[in-house]
Amino acid sequence: MKGILFSISIMIIILVFTPFSFAADIYGEVSAYGNYAFDTEGFGYGTKLQLKYNPSLSDDYYLMADVSLKYQSENNYSPIRLNELYIQGFSTPSEDIDYKVGYMHLTWGASDAFSPIDNINPRPFSQSISQDALDEKIPVLALNVEWYMNPTWSLEFVYQPEFQSNYRPDQIDNLFLGYQLASMLDLNPQVMQIDTIQHLPEVGFLNPVWGVRARGNVGSVDTAFSFLKGYYLNAYPYRTDITVNPDGSSLVQTEMGYPERSVLGAEFQGEIPGIAGVTFRADFALFIPEKWTNQITTHNADGTTNFTTVDVFDEMYWKASVGADYTASDNSYYNLIYLLGNPYEEGKDINSYLFFRLEKPSPDSKWKPFLNSILNLNDGSMINVIGTDYNPKENWTITLSYSISSGAPPSLLAMAGDTLSLSVKHVF
Repeated sequence: MKGILFSISIMIIILVFTPFSFAADIYGEVSAYGNYAFDTEGFGYGTKLQLKYNPSLSDDYYLMADVSLKYQSENNYSPIRLNELYIQGFSTPSEDIDYKVGYMHLTWGASDAFSPIDNINPRPFSQSISQDALDEKIPVLALNVEWYMNPTWSLEFVYQPEFQSNYRPDQIDNLFLGYQLASMLDLNPQVMQIDTIQHLPEVGFLNPVWGVRARGNVGSVDTAFSFLKGYYLNAYPYRTDITVNPDGSSLVQTEMGYPERSVLGAEFQGEIPGIAGVTFRADFALFIPEKWTNQITTHNADGTTNFTTVDVFDEMYWKASVGADYTASDNSYYNLIYLLGNPYEEGKDINSYLFFRLEKPSPDSKWKPFLNSILNLNDGSMINVIGTDYNPKENWTITLSYSISSGAPPSLLAMAGDTLSLSVKHVF
């Protein structure tokens, strides 16, 4: 009931506020959605009002303010969300330097989905493969400076004195941890009570997360090389105490932390010679983690105690995204990407995926049927989303889609379930 009242409140604010937004140079969007999950027979819904204000403070300085009022029936980690709030300077303090300082979204990588190089901003957990879900990020407090060394190359520096983790609901964290322990120790995850304590890394002005990125052109290919020094954005266990009861249930108490990591990245984007309309994108990331082990103590029902050491991170590893997209003469759009790892997989848990997107707009551009598919090449689990966008008039979009998943737990794709969704969005 509280969620419904909050959604109605947002709609009232929209109706009152929108007529004045144009005069104040404020722009944004309003949206609402509903979905029905067939597996759980549950109904989900949400509303969002996003407002952006980007005034000029002077000839060289600008302000960006981007906030949202948002409610969703699941994973609503904050009803009032600061998306971005920063000051941007162009050609200052010198003509070849731009900078931003404040809370911001920073995007690295050439891939338009699941780039392994895009590791600065944390993200809220989502099993959706919609474009809105792929683009959603949590802002970080940072200083971003870009120095244009010559007409074709620039050097970017990021300084982040505050740590912010990914948002994952407790039940999702416990689900992942439960299945991991069950596979290693022959426990039943369905009767497992899990209590966790998380310890944040000591990030500050003298111990920041930081990165550098050089980007430019090599021939006709847009190229970038980057280095990021920081921490994993999800917590990992390092000390676990398990008590197994005579009935087969278990109590798990775990201490978790955020291992340090370095990421070397290379990204490439360009047109494929001789094939008009085709663009290739390739991102490669080498992860160098801090050595991280989980010390597990198991108190068995017969009174014995076992000690197990599990290597969570013990060696460097690769992640990648390689793909191409093609826009035909009738504006049909095709996008195929090979993925080595997704944003929720690290270290030894990495799988290979194929991601495919097809869009087929009508001649009058009012209808745009689409197909989104992602296939896990290791276990065969899959999500297919078929639907259509409809634009009844300018700045309005209605989207109807049906998502079908297949496979078996603990595959993240299999656990997405089958869902029917309807959303409406207005941009102003």
